[in-house]
This record gives sequence, C-alpha cells and structure tokens, in this order.
Amino acid sequence: MSRIRRLQIIGLAMLVIATFLVVGGSASAAPQVITMTPTSLDRIIEPGGSYNGSFQILNQGQSSYTFYVYAAPYSAKGEDYTPDFTPLPGKPDVASWFTFSTKTVHLNPGQTATVNYTVNMPANTVPGGYYAAAFAETKLPPKPNSVVLNERVGEIFYLQAAGPVAKKGQLLTWKSGFFQAPPLTSSLRLENSGGAHYPAAISYQVQDAFGHNKYQLKTVKEVLPQTIRRVTIPWQKTPPIGIFKVKGTVSFLGHKQSLGTKWVLVMSQTVRAALLVIIVLIVLFVVFRKQYGRRRAKKPKK
Repeated sequence: MSRIRRLQIIGLAMLVIATFLVVGGSASAAPQVITMTPTSLDRIIEPGGSYNGSFQILNQGQSSYTFYVYAAPYSAKGEDYTPDFTPLPGKPDVASWFTFSTKTVHLNPGQTATVNYTVNMPANTVPGGYYAAAFAETKLPPKPNSVVLNERVGEIFYLQAAGPVAKKGQLLTWKSGFFQAPPLTSSLRLENSGGAHYPAAISYQVQDAFGHNKYQLKTVKEVLPQTIRRVTIPWQKTPPIGIFKVKGTVSFLGHKQSLGTKWVLVMSQTVRAALLVIIVLIVLFVVFRKQYGRRRAKKPKK
C-alpha cells in the first residue's frame, strides 16, 4: 500500500471520528430580580371555613416595579407536570376563594412587601383536593417597537376540604439506564389514584464502584389526585467516565419503599470519541502491519 493511500485512509478515519464529537453551547439565564416567600402552602380547611395567611415579595433588582397580585387555578399537564393556570371544565373556581389585602404593590430596589390574604372555602365543597396559585406580576409600560417581558412569581396552594376522602397511590417505575452520557440521570413515576394530593419524600444516592458516596439528594414532591408524576433526578456534576451505582427510597401515604440498586456506566461524548480514535488506530496498525508483512513475503530472495 502506497504512502498516499495510507494518508487517505487515515484522513477518512479522522473525518468519521469528527462526526461523533458534539460541541455544546449554553446561554446564561437572566437572574431573577423578584422573589416570593413562601413558595407553597398545604392546608386542610373545613367546608364553609376560611384560612388567613400572608406572603412576602422582594425586589432584588436595580429598578422600581409595580406588582399586580391575583390568584389563578393550578393543575399539572402530563407526567412531567407542566404547570397549567387555566380553569378546568367542571371543576370549582378555586381562584375565586381568594381575597388579598391589596391588588397592587410598588417596590423600590431592595424593598420587601407583605401581602395578606384570606381563603374562603364554600360550605358545599366536596371533601378532596383543590389547587390554586397566588401571583405577583410586574406590569411594565409598553415601549414603541419593542417587546416588553413581564415577570411573575407565585405561591402554590395545596388545599384539602376536610372530610372522608380516599388516598391511594403507588410507585409505578424506577429507572436508571446502564449506559449513559453525563449527567447521570434516574427517574421514578408515582401514581395518585385517590381524591387528594400526597407528598412523596425521595432520598437518592449515587456511589462509585467501591461504595464511596458521590451524590445525595433529598426532596419532596407533591402528587396531585388522578395523575401520574415523573420525577427526573440528574447528577449535574457527573464525571466524564465512571461506573456508579444508584439507589434510594421513596416514602408516601405512610409507607416507605426501596428504590433497588442499579449500575450505571457513564461515558461522555469526548471519552467515546477518544476510545473510537484508539480503536481506529489499532485497526489501522493491524492492517498496515499485515500489508507490510505481505510485501516483505513477496520480495524475491537474492
């Protein structure tokens, strides 16, 4: 095989390897300049009764803002729980249960405001779960030939009308694929077949092949009635290569369930490309060695 032919083969091999390299870019998100605390509330209210509470709005930006305070119904779409703040047909208008101490708040940079509210539950409310969100939203003045982006923060209300209600649920699946690219990701799916929400306490752990702890997470996720919620857990600081085992527990409705141990092999795109380079070079070396051996064997002996 001629030297030019060898260079052509090597160049073609490098071109194939290059197609496996993925170059990713990320855009930094604009920092949030307004916050609300608390972010959620879980309460049981007697039908015909009320609950009084408050939340705080903080302006962490460099400009003054006027906020409009209002309530909206809350539900979740799909297993990934995409928030939906539109009324559901045939469901009570939970947003109408709210009254606020003020409908507008003006805050200068660094200022905090407290908004009081009252939730009045109608007397004929059927026992079960009801959900809403309270929002504080900026309303910026329109500018000619430009798009104005308003910002809002909210608090989710997990309300339950007191009385007998079925609470049922189960763990449907627990997954963590064996071969993954970073970040190492696991997921579980929880079903709520009852009439009210329930909190699921998740404890998650990643260890290396020798049993050393590498990552731990404890979180609580609310599961709404008559839904299935998928909880995805990524380990953002996963190294580019390694063998790990993941395990954990999930507790809900008074019982604790184990998430069985799963082994995961992690390889980044760069590591995969490097391994491919090594394999290609080994193959080329073997091919050239055979070609060289054949040429030597064909040379006539003097």
